[in-house]
Amino acid sequence: MDVENFKWDSENQNVSWSFNGKSIIKTFHNAYFASINNQRQYVIVEAGQNYSQDQIYYLSFDGSTLFTMDKSNGKISWQLKDQHVELNCKVILHAQIYFEQNLVIILSSEKQNEKVLKGFALDGTLLFVNQPPQGFDFNYLSISNNQPSVVCDGDKAHTDSYNRNRWHFIINNQTGEMTRGNLAH
Repeated sequence: MDVENFKWDSENQNVSWSFNGKSIIKTFHNAYFASINNQRQYVIVEAGQNYSQDQIYYLSFDGSTLFTMDKSNGKISWQLKDQHVELNCKVILHAQIYFEQNLVIILSSEKQNEKVLKGFALDGTLLFVNQPPQGFDFNYLSISNNQPSVVCDGDKAHTDSYNRNRWHFIINNQTGEMTRGNLAH
């Protein structure tokens, strides 16, 4: 079934829709964006002061919370069947859940100017911790070729003749090994 009557109300910072004959309305403090992903079957809401992506919420079509990232309190949480999984991270730069790969990836800053990529199984088990590829710096998480990816900015040695240096690195969901893929925008 699809969502009907999806509406983002920026003035009241709420999102509403109908699903299976039920009306759902959710309000989020400092929310500035909401959209629906029919392919992956969730609603995503972004919130934060001055349009900063401080919180991300993934909501199922029936209105339950599937995934939450909150940079302000350093917590990332999600539902795994009837189990609530929560992780604490010092400095969260970005986090994303990849339902199809049963994976949560966190981009964080462990020490000043040192970014790390951490991968967790949906039960909360740490699968990998990686540094950026040589000559690159982690930027943000994404999807490329239907696989988890991290977008990295390259140094001068990794800039092409058109001054493009931003690449997707496809992440192996078990080992965290990163393989350079397509250019990113």
